[in-house]
Amino acid sequence: MTTIKHLTASVVLALGTQSALASAPLETTKQKASYTLGSDIAKNFEQQGIEIDIPALVQGMEDVFNDHELRLDESQMQSAIDEVKQQVLERQKEARKKQGQENAKAGSAFLAKNKNRDEVNVTNSGLQYRVIQSGQGTPPTEDQYLTAHYEGRLIDGTVFDSSYERGTPIEFQMSDVIKGWGEALKKMKPGAQWEIFVPPALGYGSKGAGDVIGPNQTLIFTIELIKVDDERPKR
Repeated sequence: MTTIKHLTASVVLALGTQSALASAPLETTKQKASYTLGSDIAKNFEQQGIEIDIPALVQGMEDVFNDHELRLDESQMQSAIDEVKQQVLERQKEARKKQGQENAKAGSAFLAKNKNRDEVNVTNSGLQYRVIQSGQGTPPTEDQYLTAHYEGRLIDGTVFDSSYERGTPIEFQMSDVIKGWGEALKKMKPGAQWEIFVPPALGYGSKGAGDVIGPNQTLIFTIELIKVDDERPKR
């Protein structure tokens, strides 16, 4: 604990003045660790979109490490933090809204052009698909168990998920997948491989999924339906 305290104190000293920061040597382990902590703190604030007053930040740290009386009480501190959190959330919400609008526009333009390709079919829902390989047999029903390989991409070609890369196909039922998948799979026969182009309404909509699929993004999937079973496959 003492070591951490000393390291953090070094960060305070490094942030104290611009001249000290510019000339601070980075030769010893302590100096390098102090610099690393300072950069990590800054990166964390930046990633969260938090605007920091560096002199006030340094003063707060100095007051704690020098055992000075704090200049704000707990209520004032919590109020300030709550207000900053709200500001960050509002900025994130606005940024996500803007990103969603941009994604929707780009996706619509992509689909409008893509549907004119001779090999692309369009369903009433707006799903677009291209048959790479036809299968044999009967398309699956909702109560059956499916085994498939897939690759998911954004319209710029970025691969966000791939069972091919993992080397293991997935096992699932229709109820487990997005609408675009379900609609396509009901038309596919075992052994078939399709490329489907999924508008947001048939994908993850305005919510997106995780950090990779943003709001209102059009998605492209290559799906290879390996087999269909009436019962859950045994592992």
